[in-house]
Amino acid sequence: MRANPFSKLGLAYLLLLFAAFLGLDFSLEHIFRSNTIFAAMPPAQIHGALVNLRFNLLAISFVVFLLGIGITRLFSRRFANCVQRLQDFSRRVARGDFRPLPPEPSGDGLGDLARALNDTAAHLSATIRSLTEERNRSAAILRSMAEGIAVVDARERVTFCNGAFAKIWDIGSLGIEGKPAVEVIRQPDILELIRQALSGTEGLHGEISTGSAQPRSFSVTVAPVPSFDGAVTVTKSPTNAAPFGAVVVLHEITDIRRLEQVRKDFVANVSHELRTPLTAIQGFAETLLTGALEDRQNNRRFVEIIRNHAARLSRLTDDLLKLSRIEAGKLDMDFQAVDLELLIDAAVESARDAANQKQLSLTVFDPPPDLPRILADAILLREVLRNLLDNAIQYTPPGGRIEVESATREGLVVITIADTGIGIPQADQSRIFERFYRVDAARSRKVGGTGLGLAIAKHIVEAHSGQLWVESAIGHGSKFYFSIPLAR
Repeated sequence: MRANPFSKLGLAYLLLLFAAFLGLDFSLEHIFRSNTIFAAMPPAQIHGALVNLRFNLLAISFVVFLLGIGITRLFSRRFANCVQRLQDFSRRVARGDFRPLPPEPSGDGLGDLARALNDTAAHLSATIRSLTEERNRSAAILRSMAEGIAVVDARERVTFCNGAFAKIWDIGSLGIEGKPAVEVIRQPDILELIRQALSGTEGLHGEISTGSAQPRSFSVTVAPVPSFDGAVTVTKSPTNAAPFGAVVVLHEITDIRRLEQVRKDFVANVSHELRTPLTAIQGFAETLLTGALEDRQNNRRFVEIIRNHAARLSRLTDDLLKLSRIEAGKLDMDFQAVDLELLIDAAVESARDAANQKQLSLTVFDPPPDLPRILADAILLREVLRNLLDNAIQYTPPGGRIEVESATREGLVVITIADTGIGIPQADQSRIFERFYRVDAARSRKVGGTGLGLAIAKHIVEAHSGQLWVESAIGHGSKFYFSIPLAR
């Protein structure tokens, strides 16, 4: 082996150390002149040393391999446990359980991932809680609304409806959701509006009527619900996607339409009521002016006819003004403790002459001995009794009976005026308290009624916090009741 002069001794020293480490025995000869170091060893000893070296290396490698397997298994198990916890956490979050993961002691990537998932779950929980509260609040508002509201999806199925909507169609609200709209909404006009809304048309309005015995009117508004990004839509064509659904709102306008009809009837009736006496006054006045004034046999009769029609106009005007003041709340009322027995007797005595002229029996039953006073306006209540008695006299044939009775019921005084007249049809009983409404218009005008007496009576009774109602049957007479609270 070649060596430079400066490393010959060091190299010899290293060989000796290596031999000592391996347990070798060899001789070392150093020839300085030739700068050469000779190392000699027996072959058998070299072979044994190599065998020992291989065994030691194999033993060390096996120990290192076992240590590596143990360390790897330990870290892999820890990693697998972390991954399993993350999977379980993901499944819990999917089920709606947003409890956070316990903190990881290590600062590796899985620990950072667990913390990130906890933050995401907390944010998702807050978002879902906020959306749930908003949904519950919106559902509560929609369900409490008087208008009928329903939501129809793109497949024309009802996905939501409130109680008012179910009540309109007379079906249970629990079984309506999920049904096809055609099974729930039995109105072709509304179904057509829904289909137009699902095609994207906006500003859809309409009006429908339901029922036959008691018709109801509804204003219909249908609006499309646009789909959001990622929502499932039903494609009508390759270039036109339908909205996500439609909202149907039904607003009942039965009372509005009824009031409009009442207003039209009122104008028509007032015109008719005014035209009849005015025509008579004008006709007889012209007759007098064209020469009948000198006709001593007829001129007085013509003037009396003019006076009667003028009086009728005066009564009609007074009743209209009185009714207008009552409805506007401008009628002056003087509430005092009133003796009802005296009030009834006075009203009956003022109507007795008209009853005797038609040969009617007018009877007042004795009130209960403990009948208390009532707090009322005596003048207005007397007018109520007068109107009801006049109505009974007008519609009771000669030889009939009219009976007046009073009683107390649960803090109220109830006065009953019964007759054996022609009776009122069931269909008309709810309307006879309307202005100018007459069951028999020709008969009413013949007896000189204005058609406002019952309407005035009803408003006066309601101004006393009472009620006025009727029970009647054709051919069996009528019973009018009105109640007034007792004085406290």
